[in-house]
Amino acid sequence: MRAGTMASARIMETWAHGLDIADALGVRRAPTDRLRHIADLGVRTRDHSFTTHRLAVPNAPFRVQLTPPSRQRWEWGPKDAAERSAIPA
Repeated sequence: MRAGTMASARIMETWAHGLDIADALGVRRAPTDRLRHIADLGVRTRDHSFTTHRLAVPNAPFRVQLTPPSRQRWEWGPKDAAERSAIPA
């Protein structure tokens, strides 16, 4: 695992486990743009997810579009990709 990916993975684990604790305590955590690290990790590890589940990795390029709390759209992948996932504002 590359250093950047490892750092993002540690941030993701801290966020996820912190969310587990907050949920157990009934605490609502407000989302912030710091979640970009989590979203970026998800996009970068897409192919690994297919491989882990013994599925063929799609060859087609893909695009992900998310709207975070700041409303500044986050985008990954080519704009003309047929495969896309978007969470609108």
